[in-house]
Amino acid sequence: MKYEFRILDVFTERPLAGNQLAVVLDADGLDTATMQSLAREFNFSETTFVMPATQAGCDVKVRIFTPVYELPMAGHPTVGTAIVLHHQGVIGDKAVFELGVGPTPVELDAEGRAWMTQKEPTFGPEIDDRPGFAAALGLGPDDVRADLPAQVVSTGNEFLMLPLASADALRRATPDFRNWMAVKSATEMEAVYCFFAGDGADFRARMFVPALASGEDPATGSAAGPLGAYAERHLGTRSLVIQQGVEMGRPSVIRVEMTGGRPRVGGSAVIVAEGRLDLP
Repeated sequence: MKYEFRILDVFTERPLAGNQLAVVLDADGLDTATMQSLAREFNFSETTFVMPATQAGCDVKVRIFTPVYELPMAGHPTVGTAIVLHHQGVIGDKAVFELGVGPTPVELDAEGRAWMTQKEPTFGPEIDDRPGFAAALGLGPDDVRADLPAQVVSTGNEFLMLPLASADALRRATPDFRNWMAVKSATEMEAVYCFFAGDGADFRARMFVPALASGEDPATGSAAGPLGAYAERHLGTRSLVIQQGVEMGRPSVIRVEMTGGRPRVGGSAVIVAEGRLDLP
């Protein structure tokens, strides 16, 4: 069997930046084990597989895999897949994706950016463990802001929101996964979205999780949505422009708009390669 695929860089307007994504088109003939093997073959942080929708009101079904497991939702795979399908003429300016978390609206704006509307956020308790979180990132307690809480927020995937005191602290952060107990006790995903809130809507962020081979993700839309919800609650900010991936040499720009208590996460993507899988 032959399956077409596209490779994109997502949350960027230029090739060789942002977060890499493989999109396998017309993947209805693939079973779950083969999808997982293909995600491991591509070895990007995520690979998506497009197939006909099975839920009423949805236009297409999209399954999302990391190299080691399936995700119920993710940001850059949804944004990138929407841009590919719009480019292919499969969807128009508005569509509903069937994801593992349920129907997810997506839309394309006049600038060619794709936006996904994430689920209403859920907030965990505020966690007072600045020394533990700082040690996990090779920082000192003073590098973690004392006037804002560390808190787990989810719009489908859980992330620990960790506000840092300076852009320099964000730059110096180096995860020590042998010293990850404070993070493990906070969230099952063991994922930290540490950020520095600059002036106005400008944010810088990094995402660390031991499940990734590199330990760091250059652009994380499923964490940007929770950060938008966190910023609305704790900072009174409803519109964010997040720079991520700078320290990895893959700069990314993620936009978040809070609307009716739900985050809309958007960005650009560029197709950098296309090809065909030849499978038995």
